Amino acid sequence: MSFLVAVVAVLAVLTVLNLLLSAAIIRLLNEQRRPALPALPAAGTEIGAFEVTDADGATVTDRELDDALVAFLSPTCGPCRRLAGELTEPAVAFIIDGGDRDAAVEYAAGLGPAVRVAFVGDRSPVAAAFGAGDVTPTLIRVRDRRITAAGHDLDAVRPQPVR
Repeated sequence: MSFLVAVVAVLAVLTVLNLLLSAAIIRLLNEQRRPALPALPAAGTEIGAFEVTDADGATVTDRELDDALVAFLSPTCGPCRRLAGELTEPAVAFIIDGGDRDAAVEYAAGLGPAVRVAFVGDRSPVAAAFGAGDVTPTLIRVRDRRITAAGHDLDAVRPQPVR
């Protein structure tokens, strides 16, 4: 009888281990199926030509961007909402309105006076000019119409101190 109990106990342990390993394999497979974030534009890439009207009715073009911080933001993006209070330096923000202009205008009002705002659609030619995907926030530092840094947070695009 004790032999039978030992066999059942070993089978129970093996069954639990099998379930744990199966769950781990399923989790790994699911993680591999998740789409990767689109690649950020590479440093040194020249930005393409674009022209868009900002929220004040003035024209923003690629030729104006010399030593500028450019941000692609969305009012429905949690990290973008946190970033709004951190954008204190002069920047050009392209707000992807997603069809809800009222939410985009409300979000833009919280960006502060140093940020120039333009509203763009989901598949904006402006984003194409920068080679930016549709993941927000995307921040790009530009000098002489060339990308010097790109990232999804301010630390990635802050100017590096000269040594």
